Amino acid sequence: MLEALGISPFEEQVYRAVLRRAEVSSAELATVLDATARMLGRTLSRLESLGLIRSTGRGRYRPASPEATIERLIFQHRAGLAQARAAVAELVDDFRLGNLQAHPSGLIETVVGAAAISLRLSELERLTTTSIMTFDRPPYTQQFGEFDEVGVERPLLESGVEIRAIYDTAALELPGRLAVITELVRLGEQARALPTVPVKLRVYDDQVGVIMLVAGTVETEAAAIIHRSSLLDALIALFEAHWSLASPIVPDSHGTGADELTEQETVVARLLGAGLTDQAIARQLGVSSRTARRRIAMVMERLGATTRFEAGVAAVRRGWL
Repeated sequence: MLEALGISPFEEQVYRAVLRRAEVSSAELATVLDATARMLGRTLSRLESLGLIRSTGRGRYRPASPEATIERLIFQHRAGLAQARAAVAELVDDFRLGNLQAHPSGLIETVVGAAAISLRLSELERLTTTSIMTFDRPPYTQQFGEFDEVGVERPLLESGVEIRAIYDTAALELPGRLAVITELVRLGEQARALPTVPVKLRVYDDQVGVIMLVAGTVETEAAAIIHRSSLLDALIALFEAHWSLASPIVPDSHGTGADELTEQETVVARLLGAGLTDQAIARQLGVSSRTARRRIAMVMERLGATTRFEAGVAAVRRGWL
């Protein structure tokens, strides 16, 4: 019963025998348990070191309160497990370093098949403790709506993982995608957009990167796993450079002037800032292209802008984006 705490069955038997008595001698225990004096003496010393019993002198022992002592042992055991779990990452690094020295090709690992990729991503997300950075762009192996983005990211965000995502504007053109991203931002994701992003990428804790392999306009069912190396450092630097250039998709509503916009105008300003086309904005708003162009013109007029670029700069200056 107590083996999970490192207490052997015989040690537990001796402990229970002491518990049933207010005070007992080692000789009495030897008779009750039919044990040798040497074996019993070693066991009593161990139980005393664990704080489960205490010596009263002359070979006699009293039990300590099991409620306090067992709880203390459980706490110590849990702390030991936590330390062991923390050491796993270092052990894995040592193992990988040894392998990489012998086989440098192991820096890049290829995973093939949708199921295998999904399993590997789930493993990486489960081990993530601090941060995820993402380049997101089409094409996708799954249709939008088949993958529960909110369900996957919610527990990560709630556990304190920082998620930064840069979306290609083509990703924002998918009907309903903006609503999903808005919900992710509400949960804590930091989302920005650029007209194009260079690659489909996810980096976990600055330790492991995953690049989805694309052939032309088709995403293949293959991914490259890049372990800690100068190549991963370069990918992280690439992300940070694009992050500094990208525009927030869902702006902070506390900027000056944001309360002057209607809800529809706020959405239009966001989409203009993200670089979406008139047709894409119309799809997101659920209106005709003509109506979308009219609303875009109204927002640009209020901003005093003649081009989308000017509109984006003016919106940022006014705190709308």
